[in-house]
Amino acid sequence: MIAPSVPRSAICLRCQLRLIHQSSQPFQASRRIFRLQHPSLRRFASNSPAHALGQDQVAEGHERARDSEELVQDGKHASSQESRGVKRTDVRKRRFSRNRILTEDAQSLESDMLGKPASVIVMRDGGVYQKRDRRRAAESHHDEPDSEPIDIEALLDTQREPPDLEEVRDNIDGLRPKTETALSEWEFRKLQALLTDGFLSSQLEDYLQRHRQDAQPDDVSELYKHTVLTSNKSGKKKKKKVQVYKYDWISDITPWVPLASQSGVAEGIDPSLYGYVTASTTAKEKLAIQIMRECWGLSIAELDAGLGETRVKIRNYEFLLLMRGTRRWVTVMGKIWLEPGEKIEAFRAKNTLRLVTTKTKAAILIEDLNNTLRQITSSSFPLNLVASEPIDEAVLEEVGHITNTHVRCAQESQRVYVTWIELKKRAAKGLIGLEDMRDIVFRLLLTACNPQPATTTTLYAASEDGGALGRFITSTVDKERLGWKDRMGRWARYSLPLTIGGANSAAESPVKRLELPVERQIVSSEFDENNESLPETQFSLHPLEWAEDLQVSTKATFGYLLHATHPSASPPPLPDLLTANHPRVFASASPHPLHLAKLEASDDEAANVLIQPKTTIVIRFWPSPADSNQEMEPAKGRVTPLAPPLELRLATSGGEVKGVESLHAIKRAHITDVMLPASLVDLRYTQAQYSALQGERAKLATWQPLADFLQPARLDLARDKFEVPPSQKFPIPRRLFTDYELSVSRNVDWDSLMSITYTFVGLEIHRSVSMPYEGFNLTYTSVDAQRGGGRRVELSLEAGAESGTSAAEVDADRLHSTFLVASQKLARTDALWSGYLATSRES
Repeated sequence: MIAPSVPRSAICLRCQLRLIHQSSQPFQASRRIFRLQHPSLRRFASNSPAHALGQDQVAEGHERARDSEELVQDGKHASSQESRGVKRTDVRKRRFSRNRILTEDAQSLESDMLGKPASVIVMRDGGVYQKRDRRRAAESHHDEPDSEPIDIEALLDTQREPPDLEEVRDNIDGLRPKTETALSEWEFRKLQALLTDGFLSSQLEDYLQRHRQDAQPDDVSELYKHTVLTSNKSGKKKKKKVQVYKYDWISDITPWVPLASQSGVAEGIDPSLYGYVTASTTAKEKLAIQIMRECWGLSIAELDAGLGETRVKIRNYEFLLLMRGTRRWVTVMGKIWLEPGEKIEAFRAKNTLRLVTTKTKAAILIEDLNNTLRQITSSSFPLNLVASEPIDEAVLEEVGHITNTHVRCAQESQRVYVTWIELKKRAAKGLIGLEDMRDIVFRLLLTACNPQPATTTTLYAASEDGGALGRFITSTVDKERLGWKDRMGRWARYSLPLTIGGANSAAESPVKRLELPVERQIVSSEFDENNESLPETQFSLHPLEWAEDLQVSTKATFGYLLHATHPSASPPPLPDLLTANHPRVFASASPHPLHLAKLEASDDEAANVLIQPKTTIVIRFWPSPADSNQEMEPAKGRVTPLAPPLELRLATSGGEVKGVESLHAIKRAHITDVMLPASLVDLRYTQAQYSALQGERAKLATWQPLADFLQPARLDLARDKFEVPPSQKFPIPRRLFTDYELSVSRNVDWDSLMSITYTFVGLEIHRSVSMPYEGFNLTYTSVDAQRGGGRRVELSLEAGAESGTSAAEVDADRLHSTFLVASQKLARTDALWSGYLATSRES
């Protein structure tokens, strides 16, 4: 027996013919139940051909499935009738093939096959399939006569009702990618087509507007409108759309857009659509893309990987700090992140930064900018500590430019406020207790608004023939040689016309005697750079003392004496200039290198001496106008103004600090300026009377005050990074105070020590070489005065030093006059200061 569940394809041809010939026997068809499950699809757009085609195909499949089921049911009905004795007229099977009915039939071949009559199966065409009336078929097969009939028209009417807005929004939101936001262009356009073909324009517009009402700003590279509650005059709250950004320092920001996509876009298009729409894009497609860009934050990965731009408008307060001085953030970020073709542009007039980079880098830069602006710090100090009168706004602006800070003076509170962006790396590197920007601004204003303590000046002018022809010539000297405040002014040098014979080097000097005697300095021991270095452990107190005998250092420097000039206030005539105390500065001059080498070769003493370069760090301290632990009242004035300034020299070798070379307490200093109008340069004599800290050089760095100052300091010659504490206390003998202070306190021990708070006021790097000249030391020095001090090269003549505990027995008057003659000879040697005057004026 053949099982009913065996498919027809598994029955051989012979058995199939046998079954056809057995028409007189009842055919028991197996009962099969066809259950077709399909989702209920609802179309939301009337113009969706893709969806309509799919639904027609599904409907046709359902119709064919029902017809097949009915044919089987007909066969079952016929079998049941035959089993009850009803004669069956046709039991042949019918098949469907391309919408036509085919009926199986048997045809004899009138021949034998394997000893029996042969026959074949023939599929006879039954015509085109005609759909049957489903309603009548349902009535004929219904077993329950009292059941209610189905209203098909009412069923169709319910399907014609439009879906509600919430259902549409849910269907649109269901297309949103769950994780990925950067799609390939093919995926992006496919999703765009689904939105365009599946929904009406009004439905897309409704979804977009609803999102703009409920959205929160979560991406700094996109524009978002946030709905907030505001109250009117009656107290009733209402919703209002305002632009709110992730960071409060942002005034406005444009979305990141590709650079190459802006040319082919029509005017008035949202910038967020640049690169995604063209001039031929329809309004409905723009709505779909707007939803994908603004609501879902989707983008095309190929566009994000290319260059684009975003503009960030920053509040004025933060923008000023970013643009101060060297524009540190812009410079550092450019070195770290930007590649060729990428850039950060600043527009001061609009307080705007333009970031030209990839989309990912733009977000990183904005995030880092936010972290930088969170480090804004502010501090202040009393105005009377640095100046006795209000400071000009131009001076405050210049010092702010130098220090990358914002400096302002409040007239009401008489305080100077300093605001800056603190570097995050300082605390991470352990740079604690060092100068901050407030301290730097304080010392720059202190040194610019006040003369050097314990210092006096005099001015001389050489009497030359043709003095009536002298004029003030506006200076063209490189202002980098001047201090930061002096660069802001206009200066002029008093000169005479150059004569054919040149200046007479043997002319009588206008200076008969300097204010202090000329002495050779005493050096106790030479510094051994191989055996000495700054200690790295905790320092102990060593019993070092200040020298009782004062020494005098004398140095002659060559350069230009420049007098302040202004269209409304020119310098006074020469006779009155000497006593008028008119503002002046000194700009050092560098000699011509070729003639300086010839000068060395012509000196027999210099030819036998090996010239070695030397690098020294010079640190200067002034008595602090106020103790760092307490603030003074403005009426009390300064604290300890008569204490001597200090000068600390550190020896270096191989780019490292090796130890302390000397520490001098300068009791008195005098500057003698000599104008030489007929020469190319002028003269400045600088003399200092000081007391040196005595002791072995190896122990100077272990003296407790110096140890406390040098241990936290950062002195990196290789990277040109120098950071030191802002102040330090030093014990100073009372005898080193000015005569005025001593006259007031007559009954005190002059050797007793007073702990004085000193303010660090400047650091210079001196790289120098020296050679003998006329029995003195001629030194060529490159000076780097660090922040605000400028860079200069100077040639100086020094009295020199004597080894041992006492100076050699020399005639002081002869040494004084010889030094003046040698310095005047150098100043009047024109060939040394200009490369084109090749005359014999050196004699």
